[in-house]
Order: sequence, then structure tokens, then C-alpha cells
Amino acid sequence: MNERAAIERRTLSQEERLEFLVRASRELALLKRDELARKARDLLLRASAFTEFSLWVLDPRTEVLYPWTLCNTPVLGRRPRLNVGQGLAGQACAEEQPAFHPTISEAQYLAEEWGGRPRTMLHGILTLPLRRAGEPLGVAVLLKLDASPPPEEEIAFLRDLSIQLGIAVGNARIYAEAMREKVQNHLLLELGTKISVSLDTNQLLEQILDLVFQVVRYDAAGIYLVERQTQWINQQAIRGYDLGQEDAVRLKVGRGLIGWVAKTGRPVIVPDVSRDSRYVNARPQTRSELVAPLRIGAEVIGAFNLESDELDAYGPEDLELVMTFASQAAVAIERTRLHSAVLESRRLEEELSIGQRIQRTFLPERDPKVSNFDIAGANYSSGLVGGDYYDYVRITDGHLGIVVADVSGKGIPAALIMASFRASLIAEVRNNYAIRTIFAKVNKLLWESVEPDRFVTALYGVLDVAARRFTYVNAGHNPGLLFRAATGQFETLESTGPLLGTLETATFKERQAEIRSGDALVLYTDGITEAMSGTQELFGEGRLMDVIRARKDGTAAEIVRGIRDTVGAFSGGEPEDDLTVVVVKGR
Repeated sequence: MNERAAIERRTLSQEERLEFLVRASRELALLKRDELARKARDLLLRASAFTEFSLWVLDPRTEVLYPWTLCNTPVLGRRPRLNVGQGLAGQACAEEQPAFHPTISEAQYLAEEWGGRPRTMLHGILTLPLRRAGEPLGVAVLLKLDASPPPEEEIAFLRDLSIQLGIAVGNARIYAEAMREKVQNHLLLELGTKISVSLDTNQLLEQILDLVFQVVRYDAAGIYLVERQTQWINQQAIRGYDLGQEDAVRLKVGRGLIGWVAKTGRPVIVPDVSRDSRYVNARPQTRSELVAPLRIGAEVIGAFNLESDELDAYGPEDLELVMTFASQAAVAIERTRLHSAVLESRRLEEELSIGQRIQRTFLPERDPKVSNFDIAGANYSSGLVGGDYYDYVRITDGHLGIVVADVSGKGIPAALIMASFRASLIAEVRNNYAIRTIFAKVNKLLWESVEPDRFVTALYGVLDVAARRFTYVNAGHNPGLLFRAATGQFETLESTGPLLGTLETATFKERQAEIRSGDALVLYTDGITEAMSGTQELFGEGRLMDVIRARKDGTAAEIVRGIRDTVGAFSGGEPEDDLTVVVVKGR
């Protein structure tokens, strides 16, 4: 009879545990970190003789463990932290099975892991590794009032609970990341809207600081711009500094964390500013800092700075967000700068010599050297300032951007519109958008910032050096000519979208062309095909093809010179329009 009763009690206990697990799986179906941490604590302590609970969760990007709950208390910050293999929880994270520790050794002990309590007060510790699909997620740590080991069936039961907890933590982590991306995308959309309707730089930067605070908390922040001539760093928008505190420290490029970022173009996270020799103490309360560069193409125009009164307040995910906002801030700053320059150009119409110097700074100093291809380009101006432009944009070691463009009109207005086009193109290229998206964004900027009768035609493509593939968009520009060495025939790179700046919203299509060995791709402006002879005859596309075919065995530079010389001879002297040509020849 006693044996039968024992069997019944054991069966009932197993049923109760099964019911508990089913109920726990429902109760742990929480997506918010703080709610899940509290529920996990309550369930594991209620199901065992343990009295204290800690939950350490692994950040997969940094391999660092952060506590969601420490010694029964919720944790919201980034401290303390453990590397995998560090402390008892850090060691347990690499394990697969629960482990009971009657006491903790000196080698395993870290005071911050236990809320500062001495090692002698710690005993009866059970570590429960959390995993999902074989990947480590973190560790649950339970503490008893004594060092006696719990029954094996209790450990097994807690292990089953930890499996449910691992699933819940994984879901909560995915949810948090999705919500973070959702908020980020919403804020970036809001920022894009603000940028599109405002040309007030100071107002835009203040709005950017407001938006960043919604996703990355700070106690002080600032957006700084480099003065090109003097290399002084000037504050444009700041928060959290006492009156006169920031003005007391003048920074130049290279000085302080902000100056270091402005000089190197590299972002930096400083967990403890007191341990970084680059830090300039402009705010005594600051404990940690994050600084990201503001870039327009390869040029660093300033820095985006966040400061916190807590140690180690910022992580890689914060830097990623701030870099995104910094990119938008740089575009906004450059856009308003260029808009002001366009307005100012009306007053500078007669100062063409200044415009010539501006135009020359747009053009590349030398042709790029890449494997599989010989590339050459040239611009021959018909006057002091023309509207033609070409450039190369080094995207990666194996990808080169090539652009040829033509602005309607001449003089400084044309040069400044080209400056706006160039700056916005390079900024959007650095944001890694698709080519068609880049042109849609550039088109919107030009539509907002240039006169209604002004526009830009452009052909921009990315040369994949290894694949010998040229992916391009043609915005109302002259069709590129692709000479095929194997057949002696030409293919044309026709228009895939409207002129830039003529429509508020425009759609562009991408096309691809393969450039084989011996082939020659020629991109040019209308000054070549529309050059006039003394008898008012156009040079035309046919003559251009004849020049290319006649020099098919020459270098890219020889083809460029051949086109220039032939057009010059045809027109009988100085051309009436700019001549711009880029040749990409396969080797």
C-alpha cells in the first residue's frame, strides 16, 4: 500500500510539473525585456528551492553578456557586463548542460557579477545555459541559502524550464531588434521629410538631435562642422552643456575626440573617457562618449557627438544608428549649403574666373587604374565655365562608379548646380543605395533647389571589375557607345529615365552591359555630336563611331585624344560647347 501511494505521488508530481511547464510556456510568451525578466524570475524561484535569480543575455554582435536581471533586480543599463568565458555566468554560457556549484572559486569570482557581495557569501549556485537551435543565448543563474545540492529531478525540471526561457529570450531579442529597426526607419523617414521641406540648417540639426534622442539616449550632444580654411571645429547645434562650458574649449581638427574623428574620418566609442588621452574635459559629468564623422564623399565635414553620464553607455548598435543619422545630417548640411550657394550665384554671374576654379575642383586629377580595364577621360571647356562634368567614384576595391553629366546653361549657375548634383550623388552613393534609387533621390534634390528652366542630364554606372559588368542609369543623356571588338559593331546605352530636376518624382531603370577584352565603352556629352562645321553640318554620332572604330587598337587615352582632335578639326577651331568624354576599354 505504501509503495502504491508513493507511485501515485510521483505520478502526480510529474503531472504537476508537466502542467507547470505548459503554463510557463504561455506565461513566458512575452516580448518586452523587463516583463520577461520578471516573469522568468518568478517562475524559476517558484518552481525550486532557490531564492535568487539572475539572467544574463548574450549580444551576438559583441560576444558580451549583459544582465536583464541581477540578484532578483531588473537592470536597464549596460553595466555590469561579462565576456564569454569570464566569471561564472561567462563560463556557463559556453556550456550546454546545467551545473551546480556548492561554492565559487577565486578564479570564477567577479564582484560585479554578484552585486559586490564577497565570495564567502555565495553558495548553492545553479547555472542554466540558454540555447536556441544550438546557439548560445545567455545564462540563468540561481542561488540557494545553503550549499546542499538540489535533487536531480529538480535540476532536470529547471533545465526544462530553461529551454522554455531560451525560446522566450530568443523571441524577445528578435522582437527588440525588429522594433528598433521599425523606430529607426520611422525616424529616418521623418527626418527625410524634414530635410525635404526645410533649408534652415540650424533648425534641421536641432530636429536631428531630437530624433536621435528617441533611439539613443544621451546627456549631452552636439553636431560640429569643420571650417575648411582654418580647420577650427565650430559647434552648430548642442545640448546638455552648461552656459559657456562648451565655448571655453576651442577645438581644431586633430584635438580631442571630436577633432580626432574629424581628422581620421573614423568613428569612436569610448566606454570611460577618463581612460582616453584624447578626451578634452568640456563637461565634468561625462563618463562615456560616442563620436561619428559627418561625410560628404571622402571629405569629413564635421562630427556627431553623444555623451553620457554613465560608464559604457554606448555599444555597436548605437554607433550604427548614429552613423545613419550622421549621414543624413551631412546630406542636409551640404544641401542647405549648396542651396545657399545657388542663390548667391545670381549675384556672382560676372565673376567667371571664380567659377572656372570651382568647376576644375569637380574633375578628377587622374584616371583610375583598375585591373582588366584601361580608363581615360577629359573635359575641354568652350569658355571660362561650362556645364560638363565627369568623375570617378571609388566604391570598393572591385567596383568603380563612373559619371558623365551636362548642366543646362553656363557660367557660375551651371557650376553650382553641378556642385549640388555632385555632392548629392556622392553622398547617396556612400549610403549604398541602388543606382536607380540614387538617381531618384538626386532628382528630388535638384527639383527642389534649381530654377524651373534648369536641369541635368547624366549617365552614371558602376563598373564591376572582376565580372566585367557595367550597371548604369541614363537620365536623358546622350547614349553611350559600346564598340564590340569581336563584330566591329556598336551597342548603345540608351536613356532609362527623365532629365534630372524636371519632375518632382521620377523613376529610373537600371541596365547592364558586359565589356569584354578589346571592347571600348565611350561616354560623352552633346558638345561632341552637336559640334558644327563651317557649313553648319553636325559632327553626329556616325562620325564619332568612325573615330572610335579607327582607333580601336589604341589606348583609352589615344581614343580620347583622337575624338578631341577630330572634332576640333571638323569645327575649325574652338568648339562652341564643352567637350567631355570618358573611354573604358577592356583588356
